[in-house]
Amino acid sequence: MKTVKFILAFLFCASLTAQEEIWDVTYFDLPADKIGEFVQDHKNFMNITMNEDRKVISQWVYRHWYGSGPTVVVYTSFASAEDAVNDDPWGAFRQAWQSAAPDGWNANSSKSNERQKRLEALGQRYAGYLADHTDEIRSYNTENFAGKPDVDWDTNFVFVVGNYNTKSANWNKLGQAFMNWQTKPGVEKGLQLGGGYSVHFSGSGYDVQVFQGFANIRDFAKAISSENVADSQYAPDFWAEVAGDHEDQIYLHVGHLVDGKFNLAGPDKE
Repeated sequence: MKTVKFILAFLFCASLTAQEEIWDVTYFDLPADKIGEFVQDHKNFMNITMNEDRKVISQWVYRHWYGSGPTVVVYTSFASAEDAVNDDPWGAFRQAWQSAAPDGWNANSSKSNERQKRLEALGQRYAGYLADHTDEIRSYNTENFAGKPDVDWDTNFVFVVGNYNTKSANWNKLGQAFMNWQTKPGVEKGLQLGGGYSVHFSGSGYDVQVFQGFANIRDFAKAISSENVADSQYAPDFWAEVAGDHEDQIYLHVGHLVDGKFNLAGPDKE
């Protein structure tokens, strides 16, 4: 991963505009009965490490609901490739461990050791989750998004992802065609909260990844079946650009960063 981030920074630091973000996407292949434990540990890990040295803009975490993909996916966004390279969560974790003893306590006291042991246990568990993960780096332009106004995203909304490769290598042509075909009419007709697309940057991912948010699974089902919201005139433009097989996944939102703290999805959760 260090090598990927170095190449990423070297090639692209100067080319990104202020409207673009870098997404570090981490896919975890965890047993289903470990998802709840992971989410709680991830929350604690982020809240411990989100100090002033971190470069993270935002982060969104989703759990698998339907499909054959990974059980958890974490999208972490950065303002630039340089920030993605320089972000060091484990360095922040080490700082937290070193300062585990509050002022006035002896660093070797039993209370200090107890807190450090809890941090060590968390770090070991989190490192264990990383043993079964893959990463990719994607680029996202904030203009490539359409959404309803004033959406409450603090819910377990449905997050639908489609992964595609292109014939012409014109990634934005495919992404915009999908927006015109599915996302914009879905938002305009009220069944879709919002959606957009990102493009491949580094790693083993697809050329284009489209994403759509729905308030619940019923709205998603309506959007693609009984109340099909797609604008069919744009479908040929999209499929003419698609090369080979594609992959779809359905996730549920489980939490995201709010003002530097990880917030579990739901109005009564933190």
